[in-house]
Amino acid sequence: MNREQYLQQWAHIIIANSKSGRLGGGKPISILKAETIAGPRAGAVEFLCGDLDGGRLLTALRRREQAALIEQCPWDPPGKCQAIMAGRWVRVEAPWREGLATTTIRLSQISRKPARDGMWVAGISEVGDTILPRLDDATSQFLFAGTTGSGKSVALKAALTQLSADPLNLIVLCDGKMGEGLKALERLPGVVGPCALTLRDMRAALGWSIKEMLQRYAAGTHQGRLIVVFDEFQEAAEDKMIVRLLHKATAQGRGAGVHCMLATQHPDLACFGNPQTRRNLTGRVALAVVDSDASSVVVGSNTPRADWLQGQGDCYVMNVLIKGPRPHRVQGCFVDQTDIDAAIDQANGRAGQWQFQEWPEFDPMMLGQDLTEAEVSRHTGNTAEQWTSAELTAALVAAVEGKGRGTMCDYARDVLAVEIGSTRGRDLVKVGKEVHTALHACGYDLTASGAGRLAGSAPSLAEK
Repeated sequence: MNREQYLQQWAHIIIANSKSGRLGGGKPISILKAETIAGPRAGAVEFLCGDLDGGRLLTALRRREQAALIEQCPWDPPGKCQAIMAGRWVRVEAPWREGLATTTIRLSQISRKPARDGMWVAGISEVGDTILPRLDDATSQFLFAGTTGSGKSVALKAALTQLSADPLNLIVLCDGKMGEGLKALERLPGVVGPCALTLRDMRAALGWSIKEMLQRYAAGTHQGRLIVVFDEFQEAAEDKMIVRLLHKATAQGRGAGVHCMLATQHPDLACFGNPQTRRNLTGRVALAVVDSDASSVVVGSNTPRADWLQGQGDCYVMNVLIKGPRPHRVQGCFVDQTDIDAAIDQANGRAGQWQFQEWPEFDPMMLGQDLTEAEVSRHTGNTAEQWTSAELTAALVAAVEGKGRGTMCDYARDVLAVEIGSTRGRDLVKVGKEVHTALHACGYDLTASGAGRLAGSAPSLAEK
């Protein structure tokens, strides 16, 4: 049987069991109409019931952890079935088994024209419509959420590959997974500077974005959108400055054409740092998540269940402020490196034209009067938390060998596989010298040993 035949059979079984009273504990349930929906990843049937019978049908189908619903499904679904209210209709849906599901829909199959006006092609809905989310007043900020294998990174890349085609769009990239998600996109047209990978650079990139936002408000006008993208932002949830910058951008950015697209594998309440930030992210792309708690955070309610999605781009696209029928299920469009390379090649010389080779130093005082002196000091000084272990290693090696910034940066790149920019390199050289001097003052000297490894030649702590 094909998809439609399976759905017709499912509808017939549920209608027959409702009419006979089998589902209603001996009392018939009136179903007036049934409509089938053969989506790419799941099949659904929606039932319009008589007065008060919709609630009875929903209760019956959910009984015993929806066992009645599963028992009546005419194919063997590979995941969870669910019954929910969709306006006045009772909707049942189940994922297609292998052979019936469509798991890959390339962007090139859907659209060959770059989107405009803040829109992008997200995928195909279950009724065959092309879904076009948009960065506008109604959905100025977006949350992407999905666990490993859900297709979150692909969904984000698909959106940015398309949004970068608009010459009026500027893009700022921050990646909490050290470039695993967004580094490949940093040469797209419209990208302002290098993908920010460290806390220091993330603060600088976000700080520049806030400064741009404030300048736009002061000027009373702006051209184009500034799109701030932060993949795995939960990795910086304990950094109060980054939390504050993200909150300011999501709360105040809309009127200045500043839009945020934040993505996470772990959508729990703590990952936002500030609960208001989550509320500001009215646009949602909910992919498969790990459990019902994560689902309710990203979907904004208990249903539909994002933890019952099938991965590989299976998602719900929605605006959580719009009430009414539940969002249709979407198969997200697929892009890979060939699509990214094509976007760069077709950019007419705009690709890779950064405004900054390094992000300007961040001045936290721009955030306003509620910063404490300790917070300002923490985010402007050469504190250890601003550096990765590899950067500190390179700084100490340079200090031991009496080398300068250039040699240190070469060592970091060739030996530690870390790129260090010139401004950051100058700061690191200073940090390395200060630490080396402080150790020497305490009676500890570092010397090169073996194949360039550092070894201590100082008395032990017990001897000290």
